Amino acid sequence: MSVKNSRNVGGIGLDTLLMAIAFKAQALPPNSVYQVLIGKRTATTLFFAFSNNLTAYFGLYPKLKKDAWMSYTQNVAKYISVDAILRQNDQNNYMHLLVDEILQKRNGLIIPSHHHKHHLAFKLLLQVLSNIQAENPHYSPIVQDLEVQQLIKDFISMAKSADAPQVGLQAITKSLHQQLAKELSAFPDQAALIFLEQFEGAKLPAQTLEQVAENHQISKRAVVITQQALMDQIYQNWVSGHTLGAETQWLQVFAQGVFNQFPIWNQTTQDTLNLINQGWSLQKIADKRRLKLSTITEHIIEITLSFPWIIQPIVVEELNLKDISPLVSQEPDENYESFKARFGEKDYWLYRYWHIVYQKGAHDDRLA
Repeated sequence: MSVKNSRNVGGIGLDTLLMAIAFKAQALPPNSVYQVLIGKRTATTLFFAFSNNLTAYFGLYPKLKKDAWMSYTQNVAKYISVDAILRQNDQNNYMHLLVDEILQKRNGLIIPSHHHKHHLAFKLLLQVLSNIQAENPHYSPIVQDLEVQQLIKDFISMAKSADAPQVGLQAITKSLHQQLAKELSAFPDQAALIFLEQFEGAKLPAQTLEQVAENHQISKRAVVITQQALMDQIYQNWVSGHTLGAETQWLQVFAQGVFNQFPIWNQTTQDTLNLINQGWSLQKIADKRRLKLSTITEHIIEITLSFPWIIQPIVVEELNLKDISPLVSQEPDENYESFKARFGEKDYWLYRYWHIVYQKGAHDDRLA
């Protein structure tokens, strides 16, 4: 990104995106926002991010030094608006799109390693199907990750098991291209182009991160954020099935397969979820895994932020409710003491659960 260095923070060139975030979050505790930006994965930080609509920023700056962040928070008073900050950037128009529209689509709740694998899986799927359509069996996989390669190989094998395998693969390739065009039409044209340039087809080579950044005269971070945000939104659409028709239902199967293979959280949270799905109580899970109950409830909050319905039976039982509709429709008690006065001496995670489902409302898939 070409940046006008008329302003400096802590002796280095101004990161206009980071300054815009500092401006937007200036009413919040700086240290708590810092924990969000570096991606500190605790229940407290995750809940803070969700409650303050910061999930898109989670883990956005994993290597950010605290003193650098504090310099930004101290210098934010020099600006009267986000627009004033972004005017420091040569790509002012695109940065506005990034801050106002694109970044909010990013799912920061996905652990970084699996976030990357979700991306790789779609890259490889697109390449494989493009070469099948072109009847080109000789190509080098754009993705070298063995787990991702196996996932795509298994998916293609499943598709080939149809009565007319070649017709089936040609049909899903055509439907994928059509669906992708439909999904990208919801985004600004430049963002869609930045997203597409990373992919490789039978006759079209992928462009490197550096090449895409140079093409659009934006930073590599802006490229990565754009590509992540669009991919996250597309996957969310496919997992939910909201944008799919009869010919593209296979994309829901594919997306769910990707998320099953590479969950949005780490393995220890997944292990807790597996036992919940087997009907184990939280205390039994803690005992079996030789973990503190507070550790298990941290996993519960992490799961609830994305899939509150999974935890619903536990909540209904703990709070002696018929269902969770009162929690969805009624504003949470002002504090934990009021919550305990209503429900009795209950664990704090249940109070947080109420806040989460109330904020989500009827939209369980909403990130914030």
